[in-house]
Amino acid sequence: MIYSPGNSAKQWIALDIEKRFKEGPKRILDLACGNGWIWEKFVQAHPDVSVVGVDFNERAIRQGQERYRNVPAIQLSTADAQSETFQNAFDFVVALSALEHVVDHPAFMKTAWNALKPGGIAYLNYDVGHFRHPSFMERLKAPLSQFLAMIGFEKWYRKEVNDAVFQRQAKAQGFRILNVRKHNLVLVKGLMKGASPEAVDAWYAFEERLGELFTPDKLDPVLWSTTVVLEKPLSVPSAQ
Repeated sequence: MIYSPGNSAKQWIALDIEKRFKEGPKRILDLACGNGWIWEKFVQAHPDVSVVGVDFNERAIRQGQERYRNVPAIQLSTADAQSETFQNAFDFVVALSALEHVVDHPAFMKTAWNALKPGGIAYLNYDVGHFRHPSFMERLKAPLSQFLAMIGFEKWYRKEVNDAVFQRQAKAQGFRILNVRKHNLVLVKGLMKGASPEAVDAWYAFEERLGELFTPDKLDPVLWSTTVVLEKPLSVPSAQ
């Protein structure tokens, strides 16, 4: 099933979550969820799945709440994922196209860690399109947004995520890195807007094959989205 027709990273994450399903109800936490649109088809296909989404964008949350007012399996609320506290409540945590907009990565990662049950999996995803955009004015927004964040305005924050630094932060929190994948072939993604399901399937299959043949660092120049798959070990130290 195609859950995300225009974003191969989100599609890959949804399908990888499916592969890891076990018997019984599953709970997913979506950090920085926006309006949560990706989960509509997913919960229809998996009636034993429930999704909790949080985002500090009140407008997006209101849109999602209106969209899902008759879908009790999807619950969205306004919260800052850098400070929210969930305790061992979820089987999966996802963050989709989010980390480039997060000021405090260790705090965000701690939220994901606390939210997961032991043995739970996090899919933390980020993009680089803002920073490699052909328009100088678009690229200029990044340093401006970082300055605004320094004086208390984080709403427009964007900063390119360094793969190696981010993975070190994940390990420092206690996570095991299970996988690192690159997605969204920049020359194809725009072409696929409104494309047929057959075309989208071919695109996704091509990227899957690239991921099998090349390392993430080799794919980074042409695949502009990254997903780091993390596991919270079944046995963890008592103090984190």
